[in-house]
Amino acid sequence: MDGLREHWNHLYRVHLPSLAKARDPVQKQWPVHLDHCFARIVLDNAVGMNKPWTEVVKAPAVKHMSDAQLRAAIQLAEELATGQADLALLNERSLSLRGKYKRKATSTAELPVTSNKKQQTTSTISAYFMPSPSSPRDDKAKEAIAITQKTDTEHEEKMAVELQRIARSDLTTFRKQTLTMLCQIPPGRYSTYQAMSDHITKTSHKTCARAVGNAMRNNPFAPEVPCHRILAADGSLGGFGGSWGEEGNFANKKHELLHAEGVRFDSNRRVKGPPFREFT
Repeated sequence: MDGLREHWNHLYRVHLPSLAKARDPVQKQWPVHLDHCFARIVLDNAVGMNKPWTEVVKAPAVKHMSDAQLRAAIQLAEELATGQADLALLNERSLSLRGKYKRKATSTAELPVTSNKKQQTTSTISAYFMPSPSSPRDDKAKEAIAITQKTDTEHEEKMAVELQRIARSDLTTFRKQTLTMLCQIPPGRYSTYQAMSDHITKTSHKTCARAVGNAMRNNPFAPEVPCHRILAADGSLGGFGGSWGEEGNFANKKHELLHAEGVRFDSNRRVKGPPFREFT
């Protein structure tokens, strides 16, 4: 099992991301570039089958998959690496299982499997992952809007380096987990400590917002690993640099970083904007 786990880790953490970064012609399209995205695609299709893998295997998958599940994941990953499997189609199917696939299929043969889950309401994790509203089109606002319109692919490419830094660090497993989640949040978007703890509790182990905040305290990779994009559950500024709230020592710096990315607060110092999307 140790050998299988090592092989799986290499395939999704190193081999597939390196092929994607190089735009290897083995795949016509590389819709994802980050290791956790490759893990999602492979595990949803090879282990989850007709549902997200997190409903079949407890996270982290590498520790809880059976021998047969590991071998199935490895086989599909190798098929992606050699072009025997279509990454774009498998990604669409994975997103479909999670209720996130929106492109209309041109034929019944193209229709991906759909999830039986109802769309989650704003009381779920997705309610905490939000976009900022549009703002006056002055020069700074135009620059902020341009930043927020960067594609997921561009964001993934930038975060690939940061994910490697996190993985190779000597931080605790929990701190690595929280910092890795931050890398999903693009410029101009934000989440909360509560949303992160809800997701970790749902997919991995029980935790709380305070524990998440402590894990991000003194983030050694800031601001590239964007802990400044995490706010309090009520939409207020939250913590930054080891201090809390609008009176914190680094509150102005956090506001500056968020404002440069297009995030806006109202007169009551509460962030604006409707729900955007959930963590994966």
